[in-house]
Amino acid sequence: MAPCLDLPYVITNVTDEEDKIIKKCLIGYSSKFVKCGKHGYVMPGSFKKHAEAIYNMEVRPDDIWVITFPRSGTTWTQELIWLLMNDLDYSTAKSIPLYERFPMLEITAKIPDIAFELIKTNFMNLGNFQGLGAAARCPSWKIIENAPSPRFIKTHLPLSLLPPKLLSTAKVVYVGRDPRDVAVSYYYLHKMVAKSLLRTGFPTFWEAFRRDLLPWTPIVSHTNEAWTKRHEPNLHFVFYEDMIKDLPKQIRKMCKFLGKEYTEEQIKQLSEHLSFESLRKNKSVNNTTGDAVNGVQFVRKGEAGGWKTHFDQKMEIQAEEFLVSRLRGLDLVYPSFSMEETTHL
Repeated sequence: MAPCLDLPYVITNVTDEEDKIIKKCLIGYSSKFVKCGKHGYVMPGSFKKHAEAIYNMEVRPDDIWVITFPRSGTTWTQELIWLLMNDLDYSTAKSIPLYERFPMLEITAKIPDIAFELIKTNFMNLGNFQGLGAAARCPSWKIIENAPSPRFIKTHLPLSLLPPKLLSTAKVVYVGRDPRDVAVSYYYLHKMVAKSLLRTGFPTFWEAFRRDLLPWTPIVSHTNEAWTKRHEPNLHFVFYEDMIKDLPKQIRKMCKFLGKEYTEEQIKQLSEHLSFESLRKNKSVNNTTGDAVNGVQFVRKGEAGGWKTHFDQKMEIQAEEFLVSRLRGLDLVYPSFSMEETTHL
């Protein structure tokens, strides 16, 4: 067994003021939220108990990891990759939930303190939504650590908080998405999972998001970490907007990265399986098929630019200011946002 490495980054509590801003949006967390590393990634306080184990997790050469900021096409990409790597076995894909085929690394650390007992007794009538039940009983990273190969691993943690040998050992796919669309979808995710734990409307949620005070933020730093390493052979970087624009094209690129070959007819069939209309009906992928939870389904609209129907003019200006300030000095470019075409600044 390799020696345990000390964390190369510091974990500190957020300030009292920052904790109040976060908890204006989310309740159920008794301890203070924390910030991790030089970029100050926000996580629930419980992450401190798991950070070292996650950082020291053994990476296997046949692992495939999907890294995203929440609500950036994670589920879509997981289903795509699992099928490509399993000879398009649609039958098994439909019979085994995606969260079992492609579990989330740090889900234990994100569960609100008051939710553990509720989850064990069918929390919010969601059953074992995204594997929350199992994660409440045993640390999710430990379940993955003991899983047989090949492992498919999902995480919302940025590269700097993950095992240092990840990119030199395993295949990694990173998906980026316009932060404005992410903010809207992220809000609806919280509204769906536990309305009683979401104590605000979208304007207040957006305020916390743009101040980088929600779990896994700051989003631009998160994406830029992967963007700067996009030329490394074991990393495949893709934008959600490019998948929306031409999914078959992105499937072919993914095949090349993963060393898989399929016919055009097979790629067409896979594209149809991955359509959002199809995914919404797929109980293995969409944990909320049938009646929506709190008016929302896990697989929502699958669109680019939907933020425009949620932002008023003030928010649009704030969003431009947010993106311009965060992108300044970086060569990261979102397909849906141009620094030269800002209209309000």
